[in-house]
Amino acid sequence: MKKSKEAPVIVETSVGKFLLREFRPPIQLRTSPRKERTKLKKEIKRLDENSSLSLKSKKKRIKKRKINKIKKQLSFNNNDEDSDENSILFIISNNEQENTLNGEELTNTKCSLCFVNSKTRRALIFSPRSSRLTLLGLFSLIQVSGPPACLHGFNLEPLKSYSIFNLSSQSLMSIEIASSSSKTSMHENQILSFFNDYRIELPLPEIYIEFIQRLAKFHHGLSVFFVEQFETTWIESMKQFSNSNLSKQWLFHNNDDTDEEKIENTDGFKQLWPGMGAFKHSYHRSIVYPIEIRSTTDEIIYRLINKVTDDPLTVFVCGAKDSGKSTYLRYLINKCLSQTNMLPRIAFLDCDLGQSEFTPSGSISLINNLTEPLFGPSASHLKKPLKSFYFGNIKVENDKILNYLNYVKLSYDYIKNQQYDLLLVNTMGWGSDTGLVIMKELIDLIKPAILVQLRSSSPHFRHIMPDINPLWSKNALISNRYRHVYQIPLNYSYDKYDYNLLLTPVRQHSHGKSNLTRQACLWSYFSQIETKKLIIKPLIDCINHIEILKFEKVGIGLLHRQIESKYLLQVLNGSIIALCRVKHDMLYYAANSFPALIDERANVECLGFGFIRSIDMTRHEIHVIIPDRSISKTMINALVKGYDDCPDEFYFMSIDRWRGHMPPYVTGLFNSID
Repeated sequence: MKKSKEAPVIVETSVGKFLLREFRPPIQLRTSPRKERTKLKKEIKRLDENSSLSLKSKKKRIKKRKINKIKKQLSFNNNDEDSDENSILFIISNNEQENTLNGEELTNTKCSLCFVNSKTRRALIFSPRSSRLTLLGLFSLIQVSGPPACLHGFNLEPLKSYSIFNLSSQSLMSIEIASSSSKTSMHENQILSFFNDYRIELPLPEIYIEFIQRLAKFHHGLSVFFVEQFETTWIESMKQFSNSNLSKQWLFHNNDDTDEEKIENTDGFKQLWPGMGAFKHSYHRSIVYPIEIRSTTDEIIYRLINKVTDDPLTVFVCGAKDSGKSTYLRYLINKCLSQTNMLPRIAFLDCDLGQSEFTPSGSISLINNLTEPLFGPSASHLKKPLKSFYFGNIKVENDKILNYLNYVKLSYDYIKNQQYDLLLVNTMGWGSDTGLVIMKELIDLIKPAILVQLRSSSPHFRHIMPDINPLWSKNALISNRYRHVYQIPLNYSYDKYDYNLLLTPVRQHSHGKSNLTRQACLWSYFSQIETKKLIIKPLIDCINHIEILKFEKVGIGLLHRQIESKYLLQVLNGSIIALCRVKHDMLYYAANSFPALIDERANVECLGFGFIRSIDMTRHEIHVIIPDRSISKTMINALVKGYDDCPDEFYFMSIDRWRGHMPPYVTGLFNSID
């Protein structure tokens, strides 16, 4: 039964009569272009699904015309700011029977061609200007030719290899190819040389030359990238020994996951080889900073280049947990390294105990010599700090505020005697109560020129922090005890900084991500032990890295927990400890056959980290595995255990499987004497 036509509705106004059903506002007023594109894409999907059904010839032709019309609407102008949002990656692999390319799609969209040899784990990517590539996994990247390209703020140097750690737990970085006015073409011999020089070894690569040339002609040239599998010990060891699903999700995309987001984008992701994949659409899960963040970053770089004093430009970065502080700081460092005429001297004061950027967690560290770009999580770029103090916990209790601020002050006083162009300050994501008191004291101590506060733009973001603007600074709560000890006036308040509140496009992270990030840093740090193989051998066999410390030469301590001193050695045995240095007058002896104890007032300077393999109570020796061979045992006079412990796998990978013996720190057996 046919529906009856609706009667036209006439609306009478002071200026005349109008037919209501024919009135339509302009498209830009009705909805945004992005929403319109999303709507059109859904319509394509619906029509594509329906077109597979058996229809009459006439209906098929009508439907095909409608699909082509919608696809034409999705074709973007190169001048559009979001034109690369429609970038599509086509993957041609040697392990597939048929690889078909649609010539119409090559010219109507900004598509990239990825030629993969999954056996040798190499890939060659041809990508047009003003486009974007998002790859997931661990890989080395070389830009072979083409217009300039950047990765997470850093301008890639042609023919230089970079190690990229694009892991599932992080906001993914994408390769952005710049636009260029110069027009270039690709000759057949040039294209074949790319395949031969980088040994892609595809069967009959000649059949793809026409498509590559057609794509290059339409876009006035292409950028060519070579991608190869890259392996590192800490990643391979985590994969070998950490078998939990959570750790696998932290490392790489898992096609078996039932997560709603991943199901929705299953067709948009394709594995190139195990542990490496690519997203068909360039914007999927990749970090794309809005214009406000880009312009603020450019302003910081401008002030860095044009500063007239020898004092460093101090940038203070804060924000609630998971607001994107670490990701933005890497972006800022990368931009500073590649967009200044001379390599700037950058110092990094890390006050974030739980998510330290260059060291394992629990320390307040001062990092210098930042000269290389950062393309991954903190575990991928650990550095030896210029100065570090071991706090031993990932949070600050009320009675430990003085200790924490004291370590920050010692670090900051040290940097004031050095010559640097830029000082970046990383803070904790604690946005309430004691965390705000600490924030206030840090601002008054460091006196930043620029304060950048990050906040997630996601409506589901749960962590809240007030606006840390100059008005807030005037009225914020202070620590009376800290100011009394260091003779700071109670009414002193610093508010002479430029305040920037920026919204970041970060996504919600899975539960347990922070803990896995901290454990990954320990895996990375102890991977210094193994340089020849990709798997850390059991710690019980790391004989070459054992240092023997005599009881009379070293003190021991336990932070944030109280225990009778006679049990300290049992607690320390089989634990990750900080290798520290304290003043000798801060050590005192409780017994003749026992190491010295550390005074709780001592400033604990951290030199590195180690693992206590065993304790010989007969010879009065502590056997410590020290991964960093640059740390001399003569510099160490204190072993300190913090609240954070080592990954469980560190225990079980130390089992003596050949002789069937368990280390004492697994069995609980201990050769002690009273």
